[in-house]
Amino acid sequence: MYWLRQYLVALLPAVITVGGWQLAIWIYDYFGCQGHLKNLQPCFVGSVNILPFLGFGLFWCQLLMFIALPLSFWLVIKVFAKQYKAPNVQS
Repeated sequence: MYWLRQYLVALLPAVITVGGWQLAIWIYDYFGCQGHLKNLQPCFVGSVNILPFLGFGLFWCQLLMFIALPLSFWLVIKVFAKQYKAPNVQS
């Protein structure tokens, strides 16, 4: 279980950025928001304007993916190397 937790933590940057981007796309379609990336119209869910979240999810998450995916790949390789070098202890 220890190694699984380390692998999941290593994958967090990629999961957060890709998940945030996909969640923003889903929210944009589901709530019928209008406009395009450079001209998003205010989009309300109840009385809350979700435009800041959409702007972050649709723009910044796509840009941060170019950093987060290689970072996660490097962290997973690092965890794998640490696991490979660790002594195989039987419980």
